[in-house]
Amino acid sequence: MAAASGDDCGVRQMLRVLRVVFFKEAYNLLRDRRALFWLFATPLLMPCLSVVGGSFLMWQIARQTRGGLPVAVVNGEQISELILELEADPVLRLVDAPFDVEGALQSGELMAVLEVPPDADERLRAEEPLTLTLTSGRSGWLPDLAAISIARALQGYESDVLEERLAQRELSRAWMDPIRLERDTAATTGIAATPPVGEQAPSMLGSLFLFMVVVSWVFSSSLPLMADMTVGEKEHHTMEPLLVTPASRVGIVMGKIALSIIVSVVTIGMWSLNSLAYVLFLAFMPSDLGSLAPPASFRVGGLGLVLVWLLLLMLPLMVMVNGLVAAVGTFAKNQREANLFAGVLQLLLLPGTALLTIFGIGATPPPGVYALPMVGVLVAMRDLFGSGIAPQTLALTWGAATAYAVGSVLLAAYVFSREWALMRGV
Repeated sequence: MAAASGDDCGVRQMLRVLRVVFFKEAYNLLRDRRALFWLFATPLLMPCLSVVGGSFLMWQIARQTRGGLPVAVVNGEQISELILELEADPVLRLVDAPFDVEGALQSGELMAVLEVPPDADERLRAEEPLTLTLTSGRSGWLPDLAAISIARALQGYESDVLEERLAQRELSRAWMDPIRLERDTAATTGIAATPPVGEQAPSMLGSLFLFMVVVSWVFSSSLPLMADMTVGEKEHHTMEPLLVTPASRVGIVMGKIALSIIVSVVTIGMWSLNSLAYVLFLAFMPSDLGSLAPPASFRVGGLGLVLVWLLLLMLPLMVMVNGLVAAVGTFAKNQREANLFAGVLQLLLLPGTALLTIFGIGATPPPGVYALPMVGVLVAMRDLFGSGIAPQTLALTWGAATAYAVGSVLLAAYVFSREWALMRGV
């Protein structure tokens, strides 16, 4: 009974130390407003920069195309219907072809020239192939915009010609597609982010989402924050007062890791909101661009429970990585050494492991893969957005990741308890 009571006191003391260290580090972070701003600057400013950049682009397009971009059509009388299509485009303004067409294109006086063969009308009536020549200038991006508008108008005219020829033979457009492909996917197994029945999720959605989550966490600035909370104690000369307290070393490390994880979760949440806003933006795009976005019901209703599983998988992974950074930061003698390790982890190890998981590991790996450090969590995340993952495999992944997280914290606590590591560089 006395031993059990002593263990309870030890746990309570460790939790009290964890709470005190957590609030101490959080208070120091809140006081440093500059560091706090740059910690969340990227996910906060990215939507604003996107809106400002998009608005500036649209404003420039509207300003520089006011009145229409000058475009000349040679032998336009051969296909008057196409001329009507071009005149209906608000971006274009048809002008007579100048004497020196090449010079007008080079000077920017003319954006593009569309050359129609002199026998175009005869070839169309004879239902022979017709080739038009489009020559655009090189002065900035406006000639490209004019070429895109001309191609769009030509596509509409071509569709009208095709409809007329099919109607003459009493045929429909379906006649032109004798073989069709209807794509479906196999049923998922276990837990998965599945779309509703009958809807096809984009094949790359899971891979891109996995990589996006990992990269957003990697660049969330929590790892440099973890390094600053360890090696920063040495540079700020607060290591010695901290060591003379009877505080538990494990509690101290856990308090610092807890703040770093909360910062990571908040940052990932902000990036997720940005991604959701992007998906909703694509939902309002024209129908011809709708393929860029997943189905609406999949976007809204298929991710609820899976996001919970993702958080449960990411949590031990974040504890493990932050524990490693805490151990290295405690051992490092200055901020430069600690940031070098954090940089290698951010720029090489984590993104590289994510790419290896997406493209290098097969769809049905052996169970031991799910128990590997870092790789197992990423494979499980990939399966959540793919064929699904069995509950027992998910439990194995979470158990192994939790064991690695505990080991990482114990490693950081061990390094934090060694005088040769704490005093290095002091």
